[in-house]
Amino acid sequence: MGLGGGGVRRRLLSLRRPDAKGGGYLTGMPVPRKDRPGRAAGFEDLLDRGVLFLERSGPWPREGVVGLALSGGADSTFLALAWREFQARHPGLQGRAWIVDHRHRADSTEAALRACSLYEGLGLEARVLQPPAPPERIHEAALRRLRYSLLEEAAREAGAGILLMAHQADDQAETLLLRLARGTGLRGLAGIPAQRWLEGGVELRRPLLALRREEIRDCLEDLGQDWIEDPTNSDPAGARRNRVRQELLPVLAEITHGDPVQALLRLAAEARSWRDAEDVLLQEAGDWRDLPRYLRCSALADLLTEAGYRVHSAQVHALERGLHARGSVAVDGEFRVRLEDGRLNLVRRRDPRHDRRRERSRG
Repeated sequence: MGLGGGGVRRRLLSLRRPDAKGGGYLTGMPVPRKDRPGRAAGFEDLLDRGVLFLERSGPWPREGVVGLALSGGADSTFLALAWREFQARHPGLQGRAWIVDHRHRADSTEAALRACSLYEGLGLEARVLQPPAPPERIHEAALRRLRYSLLEEAAREAGAGILLMAHQADDQAETLLLRLARGTGLRGLAGIPAQRWLEGGVELRRPLLALRREEIRDCLEDLGQDWIEDPTNSDPAGARRNRVRQELLPVLAEITHGDPVQALLRLAAEARSWRDAEDVLLQEAGDWRDLPRYLRCSALADLLTEAGYRVHSAQVHALERGLHARGSVAVDGEFRVRLEDGRLNLVRRRDPRHDRRRERSRG
């Protein structure tokens, strides 16, 4: 890369059953297969697409362990089915299903064990991942960090170089709306990446981003495949994403007389195209100081993201100002970014207390 050392870019089984009043669904009940004669072949085609997306997410090694981060839900179960077909074509690859139990609800362990049994029934070697104690903070960001930490540790222990996750197109659209509400920049508009690197050299792949939530569920029902319905996904108070899914997207569909998910996916594709062009500009760049401010911020954000930081626009802009003015800026209590010969370098702080004293003296 032109900037930065090492390269800056580089589903008890609950399907669903109507309750006694004829409305809603009971969690933990087997979901019956819908009677849709003549449609199964079409949904087998959808499963074939899932296998194709797995193929295209490669390259794949001839042999090795591949982790599948699964929850028991419809998307995860579809991924497990597609993986089973895919693995039959790649016998050297060994799939490991990992179900994370955050221990944040009284029933979370029971739900994880049900999911584990589900995937064992599909022929996968499955395991529940748990933290040693329930989390002290129960909110989306903390649970997400805990989840990725457990998955990264499992991948290292199993020697897995690839981790698959079952995010799909509707997840992508919901993420974009949440980011827009937080004032994201062009980087955030690119959405959930189909591939990125985790700690320890584990490659995260999301092969289902082109598939819609409803077509996945319809496919499973027509194939007679059970999954586990998570009741928290239908609780608007449970997570911001639930309100986006149940309240905001239906309103947007009514206002626009169209499919807001497709519109948001087009926006993400446009933003990714700009990011590709940006990559070229950064590869050809010389001194970081000579770049327009947007590209300076982008190069800095890339460096931090590659190092494992979750970056936000306001944070990056503040760091860029300090780095441009002083040639060195503290990221946190352990690392700082230093400008050396026009290139960005992330270095460990020798003495954080000394750094703070020095920054105060310069202010």
